[in-house]
Amino acid sequence: MKYINILLGLLGLFCWILAYVLIISRGIKDRTYGIPLIPLALNFGWEFVYTFCFPFSLYSQLTTALWFFSDLGIVYTYFKYGYSSFNKYYHLEKKQWYCISVFAFLISFLIIFFGHKFFLQYLNNFSSQEVPAFIAWLILMITPICMLAMFFQRGNSQGQSFIIVGLMILGNFFYIVQFFIHPFYYKWGNPFLVLIISISIVVEFYYAKLLYKRLIKEGVNPWKRF
Repeated sequence: MKYINILLGLLGLFCWILAYVLIISRGIKDRTYGIPLIPLALNFGWEFVYTFCFPFSLYSQLTTALWFFSDLGIVYTYFKYGYSSFNKYYHLEKKQWYCISVFAFLISFLIIFFGHKFFLQYLNNFSSQEVPAFIAWLILMITPICMLAMFFQRGNSQGQSFIIVGLMILGNFFYIVQFFIHPFYYKWGNPFLVLIISISIVVEFYYAKLLYKRLIKEGVNPWKRF
């Protein structure tokens, strides 16, 4: 069972790292960003906090460090190409956009940093290893919702691909299986936690379906767009 859990964790890690790489590549090709500001800032804050502030094991620190340094590329595409989108939809001056963006990253870091201490203190049944997973799934619930909103706003497939979404779904699948078969994570059978994960799954599949149809409509083979 121990080795199965390790394998599932590594498969989940691989899928997400590959998704990050493709998001960066797609963003550069389309001259846009692939992850909306709010989930990007929260995710980046989570990776920073659990890499440099509250690492609970060497393995977890190495894992979050890989995500963090990969995520730097996505942050780069956001600051490189993001202003045009915000100016188009919200008519912001560039200085306003920079201030809002930096503020979002700062607040996200503080939310994760103090949120970790809060949950660790008041959720007595959660260990220091489970709190990061709980916060991560809250972010993973927000991410596809924001990506879906971005998709509707743009009205096209810019910055995304069906392969990327598939890798995100597959990566989450490996982690879900890992959580539910590991005795340490027995709390994940709680209805509230199941609801959080279920919302993430349902929205991800719905977004993948819409993106697939959009790519077909644009004359692009969803299986060949990376």
